[in-house]
Amino acid sequence: MTDTSSASPATPQNEEHALFFVRVWAEAVLREVARVRDTRARAAVNDRNNERMEDWSPTEEDLARDFREQWAHEHTLVWAAFQLEQWRARLHKERGIEPEPEHPLLRTVRNALEHLVDAQFVDARAESPAATGQKGSALRRLRGLDIALGEEAAFGHIDPAQVEAAALNVVRSIERDLEQEAIDRYVALLR
Repeated sequence: MTDTSSASPATPQNEEHALFFVRVWAEAVLREVARVRDTRARAAVNDRNNERMEDWSPTEEDLARDFREQWAHEHTLVWAAFQLEQWRARLHKERGIEPEPEHPLLRTVRNALEHLVDAQFVDARAESPAATGQKGSALRRLRGLDIALGEEAAFGHIDPAQVEAAALNVVRSIERDLEQEAIDRYVALLR
């Protein structure tokens, strides 16, 4: 969790902005999960059809394009899920609520992806560039990061279905909050 002890005191405006960003990232997670699911399904069909080697079969370039698209969507999903987690913690702080525990690997996978440019590549894995030092520390903690796709978990660590379920819970929670605010305003108007 990011140290927010030096942040400004809780205010209604801070809470409003935190809620706004929670909604932004929850919706982004849901969009990215749908994109990941769609690109995975299309890639699987194209891969299966490529194996048939018919005139109509997708080409190797089609498969490579599917891979690049899926990889980018999975990376974006991890980023959006991390942002959602950070903004939920901020919203809880603004409301004086104890934040929920972080996803055990989300920050580490996000950090590994952010610093992938420093990695050493061995086959279809990104490995830490050094045994010591800061560079590659997330890759070291993960014991490498899968670059190849095809598993249920993005990069071998993050399950899109779990991320989607968490984002849906956030969206439902926000909807309940908004409904309660509307009811409270209506009751106040009746008085």
